[in-house]
Amino acid sequence: MVGSTDAHAPRHSETSEATLDTYRALRVALVGAGLLLIFSVVLQSVRVGAVPSSISATFYSPVRGVLVSVLLAVGLALVAIKGRPGLENGLLDLAGLLVPLVGFVPTPIVLATLPAVDAADFVCPDPGVACVPADVVPGVENNAAAYGLLGVVALGYVWLRLLAAARAGQAWRSRTTRGVATATLAWAALGAWFLFGRTSFLMHAHYVCAVGFFALLTAVVWLNGRNTQPGADLLRMSERGYRRWYYGIAVTMAAAVIVAIVVFLVRGDGAVPETFPVTFWLEIVLLLAFVAFWVLQTAEHWNHTAPPADGADAIPWS
Repeated sequence: MVGSTDAHAPRHSETSEATLDTYRALRVALVGAGLLLIFSVVLQSVRVGAVPSSISATFYSPVRGVLVSVLLAVGLALVAIKGRPGLENGLLDLAGLLVPLVGFVPTPIVLATLPAVDAADFVCPDPGVACVPADVVPGVENNAAAYGLLGVVALGYVWLRLLAAARAGQAWRSRTTRGVATATLAWAALGAWFLFGRTSFLMHAHYVCAVGFFALLTAVVWLNGRNTQPGADLLRMSERGYRRWYYGIAVTMAAAVIVAIVVFLVRGDGAVPETFPVTFWLEIVLLLAFVAFWVLQTAEHWNHTAPPADGADAIPWS
């Protein structure tokens, strides 16, 4: 390149295109992750001839590898993807921090509700009472502790960047600082719970993190409904069309989360077998809503990296 001190330095257009391709891949990967989990659950249901009591309960089946891998991948992708500055980006980061724990810490299971072919691999003091099987606990504790330490390192890195920016006279926006502080407090609370309330953590952390994740994601979907700016999108859908879809998905997710909480409070630990697995179908609704949201995000922002605060930085169709 004429005038360049480095013949191998990428041109600005090449860098921009690479960044755009990365964002496209991340959004498409989130769709793929959701579909992978759906396919795995369907195959397991066909294998045993029945749907599970919940998607979470597939941790105690051959689906476990896919379940945990998908939730970890989703978490990493949500942290990597930059949303609109401020609240939306902070919510995505918090959701990304929480969701791997939904996989690492399983739902307590009533062995009597598992297919016999899967229940034989686990032991609970009473097969009619929910527990996290003793043979699973060491792995859960190891994974949760390792992830907790990774979170400490990651948050420490963010705080170092924040302080360095402040010293350089380029202080981050106050809303960004508040987001980092909120994430730090949440992580400290989860860490204290793990260290000083281990039994309670094993029995309830899955639910707390799952509800927290979907509540945060519901807020993200709603915010996207308020800020739709498709521009040169793949679907060529109007701003009003995107808004309707986003609001519809947000309302669906909120309703599913609320109903799931009510079902849990009424049903308790699920010791009584259900003729209709309500929790499973609610989780299917949430999973499909997740996939639908990222399909829309992929289409709307096909020519954006981070969603624009206005339409000015949309890359036109070539």
